[in-house]
Amino acid sequence: MNKPFLISKLVSVFVTTVLVFLSTYTQAQINDIWIDLAENENYVPRHECSFVQAGDKFILFGGRESSKRLDMYDFATDKWQQGGQAPLEFNHFQATFYKGFVWVIGAFNSNNFPKEQPESHIWLYYPPTQAWIKGPEIPESRRRGGAGLVVFQDKFYLLGGNTIGHDGGYVNWFDEYDPYQNKWKVLENAPHARDHFHAAILDGKLYAAGGRLSGGKSGVFAPLVKEVDTFDFALNKWSSLKNDLPTPRAAPGIAVFNGELLVMGGEGERQKPAFKKVEAYNPKTQKWTQKADMNYARHGTQTIVSGEGIYILAGSPVRGGGRQKNMEVYNKDAPSGEALKNVSLVSPKTINIDVNRIGKIEAKVVNGNTSVFIENIYISGKDKAQFKLSSQSASQLVDVSASVLIEHIGDKRGDTATVNIIYNGGQLVSTVVVAMVQ
Repeated sequence: MNKPFLISKLVSVFVTTVLVFLSTYTQAQINDIWIDLAENENYVPRHECSFVQAGDKFILFGGRESSKRLDMYDFATDKWQQGGQAPLEFNHFQATFYKGFVWVIGAFNSNNFPKEQPESHIWLYYPPTQAWIKGPEIPESRRRGGAGLVVFQDKFYLLGGNTIGHDGGYVNWFDEYDPYQNKWKVLENAPHARDHFHAAILDGKLYAAGGRLSGGKSGVFAPLVKEVDTFDFALNKWSSLKNDLPTPRAAPGIAVFNGELLVMGGEGERQKPAFKKVEAYNPKTQKWTQKADMNYARHGTQTIVSGEGIYILAGSPVRGGGRQKNMEVYNKDAPSGEALKNVSLVSPKTINIDVNRIGKIEAKVVNGNTSVFIENIYISGKDKAQFKLSSQSASQLVDVSASVLIEHIGDKRGDTATVNIIYNGGQLVSTVVVAMVQ
């Protein structure tokens, strides 16, 4: 290869590399902004609340103010409307959307500061019918509020929290809940206890950033937790980042965006305004960088990643109590989502089973675009005492079909009973069972 050609080739590669770098750098600078949306504000300003996307709607509920009221935002029309009222005063929690439902696990159920009561059950909100569903009981020894909640590979993971509100019950507990099997599993504790934080999943790892130890020797607002704990699901192992959170704070917003973990806002130990500061951790470089400040200082609310942006609103603008609205978005205002449609559970109208034998009812999920949460299964009818359920599928999530085993325990042909399945907020499907001679 001649020398002039080689030099020309190297120059071309160099110029191309520089142009790509400059293009990427410029794009990153342009997008590192927070846009004040000045949206329709027909909703309750609140803090210690949750903000989550469900289909083509944003849902805001819980917190200190009007905590049972649920506000739904249609981002396509810039309109708010009220949804189904919550059964309890949920506060200090990280709501999570999964399979058509908004899940509440690890919340306080009262606003009796400083000893808020941890909720004893899992709750689900089903937007298509605006129904609240009381799910299974949380083991008594694992109940807490102010915890982080994420979904990974079809299972929920609950981390940290506080067992007695703001009065010193902070924990480093880690639990797994399988909604398909309705099974709760206690896992290895995290390296650090914390409450007033949210968790996130990035590249197969759970991250716990921010938070504090509320109500200990240092009082309600301290000490803050600077360490960032991570759980590697592939290795089944806890560790902590070698670089702590640059600005420790409680109750920040957390989001995974563009391959980074963003920590935004939060409150400090002293009586000051809440933070506007946004810091991002890049797992590839293992470094923290500072992003553009939010337009509004805030803590005690949740973020939504939708389309090409991070959305945040509400929260307190000062340490402790306070409230605001002020929706803003990082990067670009282009949310996306598909409308949720109610599903049906369909079962045979009648089945025959042999006397003193077990029969099977197969209920199928049809239509709609969500899953089914089975609330209860029970037997009714004049001969119900002659039958019993041989399987129990209540408090269980179902995607495609549910199988119910029913046993005839009598000895008379012609005994009949009805198997009833309650699902998705009181909807009912029934099958008549008739005992026949083999």
